[in-house]
Amino acid sequence: MNRKILLSSLAVVVLLSGCGKNAAPQETAAPAVPSAQPETVQAAPGRQDGERFEDVIILEGTEEPVKYEHVRNETLGFELDYDYETLSRNSEADRERFVSIYDDAQDPWNYLEVTRSTADTEAAAAAVSEALSAEYEVSRESITLERAGACIRLGAYTARDGGLPAQIQTVYIIPAPDGCRIAAAHCAMEAAEGFGRRFDYMMQTFSVIA
Repeated sequence: MNRKILLSSLAVVVLLSGCGKNAAPQETAAPAVPSAQPETVQAAPGRQDGERFEDVIILEGTEEPVKYEHVRNETLGFELDYDYETLSRNSEADRERFVSIYDDAQDPWNYLEVTRSTADTEAAAAAVSEALSAEYEVSRESITLERAGACIRLGAYTARDGGLPAQIQTVYIIPAPDGCRIAAAHCAMEAAEGFGRRFDYMMQTFSVIA
């Protein structure tokens, strides 16, 4: 069963969807962060849009080579690196989507979606949390991404009725000079360990373009 919730509060637009699976989610430890207010994020110099390169990540305690493609979206004002061997890039005027190559691109289970908002981080986090709370118990924490600095992470891992949700969601609210960027990672329950960790590594490469 597929369901979509449209969030359109305070100029925040994030598309969230779900499908049915039944395994327990795997949580990823969040890095410690200072309690200071988020700093203005500076653009990271370097790769051009579409540039490909290789790197290594740690999955299940072992090193795994990854083939990345750099994304630099001047319109949405962000850049990151995505694993083009396991994810496909789907660009739209108001969002970038990185969808599992094993999914139906029109109805995916595992994907990362990035949108832009003119709301500040607190207002955006409140709007996203309120929309998610209709179906999920929502957690909130302050974290630091390596290239994006201090931001807010919302977790939707438990269904409102106490049962297991079809899909877990992790939403990052990242400050920007003109508002914020919203990156929502969606994972089917049994894919949380694999795709969830890949999304986490992708988010560590996230940078706002001023």
